[in-house]
Amino acid sequence: ANWFIENRPEGGKVAIIEGQAGVFAAGQRTAGFTETINASGKFEVVASVPADWSRELAFNTASTILQQHPDLIGFYANNDGMALGVVEAVKAAGKAEQVAVFGTDGVSDAYAAIRAGDLTGTVDSFPVLTGEVAMEVALRLLAGQDLPRVVATPQALITKDNVETYATTDLKALRAALLAK
Repeated sequence: ANWFIENRPEGGKVAIIEGQAGVFAAGQRTAGFTETINASGKFEVVASVPADWSRELAFNTASTILQQHPDLIGFYANNDGMALGVVEAVKAAGKAEQVAVFGTDGVSDAYAAIRAGDLTGTVDSFPVLTGEVAMEVALRLLAGQDLPRVVATPQALITKDNVETYATTDLKALRAALLAK
């Protein structure tokens, strides 16, 4: 949502492709995007539709939304598989220059699509580093140490501007890049 606010200051119509209805992660991702984009006052969320984590269903849903809203400027999908289905729909509609597409998870296919100029971006939560944080929390709890109420895990918005920085498999370099931001 912040990318749209910063890069499309004139605002416009956006749509959300949700995961499975009732799934906590889908609800949280949708709510976070919606609250942030609505707070700007310049965007209209014209559709927020579950595609059940399915790339094919996301393609079909996005195709319908693009027909209903030919002036749409962007999509946010709750995961990268669905985002890649949306990319296919956007390309099939001839709207790749007009419509930005974002996903979540940072899967390797998303990184490849960003490099190819098809996917605008993904939110990567770096599961290996998140696992390290979880292990550290568990060890601290076992040792009886106090912990903060909320323990943050690393995340980054990956776009063409920084994809090579975060594409590394070198965990030391990845940690350094995340700490530098």
